[in-house]
Amino acid sequence: MRKGIFLILTLAFLFYPWEMRGGQLDQSSSSSVSELPTALGLLFNRVSVYRKQGGAIFGLLVGVDSDSLIVRLGKNDEKVHYRNLAKVTIETEKKTSRYVLYSMLVGTYLWNLIYFQAKNQPAAYIKKSEGGAFLSNVMIAASNGGLGWLISSLFQKGEMVFDFTGSEEKQQAEWEKLRTFVIGAAPLRKMHLSIQAGHVFTQVSARYSNLLKSNGYNVPGYGYYMYNGYLEPASNFNLLRKLQLTYSFKPHIEFGAALLWLGEPSIMGSRWQDNQSIEVTQETDIKGYYAIGIRRLFRKKLGKRINWNIGLGMGATKLNLNLKAVSYDYYVWPYTQITTEHKISKNLFSWMAFTELNFYLQDTLSFGLIADYAFLPSQHIPGIPDADIPAQNVRLSTGSIGFTLGLHF
Repeated sequence: MRKGIFLILTLAFLFYPWEMRGGQLDQSSSSSVSELPTALGLLFNRVSVYRKQGGAIFGLLVGVDSDSLIVRLGKNDEKVHYRNLAKVTIETEKKTSRYVLYSMLVGTYLWNLIYFQAKNQPAAYIKKSEGGAFLSNVMIAASNGGLGWLISSLFQKGEMVFDFTGSEEKQQAEWEKLRTFVIGAAPLRKMHLSIQAGHVFTQVSARYSNLLKSNGYNVPGYGYYMYNGYLEPASNFNLLRKLQLTYSFKPHIEFGAALLWLGEPSIMGSRWQDNQSIEVTQETDIKGYYAIGIRRLFRKKLGKRINWNIGLGMGATKLNLNLKAVSYDYYVWPYTQITTEHKISKNLFSWMAFTELNFYLQDTLSFGLIADYAFLPSQHIPGIPDADIPAQNVRLSTGSIGFTLGLHF
């Protein structure tokens, strides 16, 4: 769990909420866009206004009202109705912070997912022998942040262009887009894509790990070559527990789907007894497919940059569980090998619940803390008497605590 805590602290330190340019417009609000103040970051920026009847004016942006753009020419302000506009170009500062933040976040997460993931384990559990060390994550995040800043500086334009040619509907839509940009309020984001990582409170692997140790088995903390390849011991921190996509039907209500990786770290134990070597491996792989609903709590009190959500989901899971014992008898020549294996493969009904506290770092990017619980029915696993492994009734339900990263469109 220590490795997971290091990763959470690293992300929380690196992605402290930066100031957003405006918040999300709340559809339930009775205020219109024209009643909001102009964004201070755009006041008196240079603006080029091209008229449909020909000619252009060049001045400083003062603001907008319900149907006109206000431009300062010398000491006087001039209003230009949006129906008379052909094109408007507003000079802006390059917003490199957004791209730096995205680059730092995505790069750090992918670094941990690729480099620290234990081999031959279900889901994306972090290696047990090493984890997402704080210092390495800081260095990777800093490098990716610098790369994001460089890319955004080279390719991002320092202007916004609005084109008013086309149909009346297109002109109206472009005008609303311009007003929203000048005011500094981002539209309500309706599509939400998120990933979840966290420390998993295991059931099956914990049960068999304790069972093997109590029966004299050595459960190594280093890698081991098994029948299906190299097994690398894993911690209980899963970097990819859930992938979720939802749609906001109302500002406080979302529905969608989620894919959960509910498998637990595979374990191996070995022992010598009476010139006989016995190796026992236990693997649990579970994938869950859920339809989910989310409700946002205390929306007005928490504001636009903080979301406290609760969610419920129902669906089906695919269980693949394997318990295998291989014994080698060195009393005879050639050596004999006896293999006993129990495989369980079935589909199970499941439900899940979670709560999360999200902080919007940008209007399209969020970082949050999350706790969840996924319920699955208990399963009976036959024993292997020759290996001193009794039959077990095991719980497959697991909970986790961790973080979530969200993209909002």
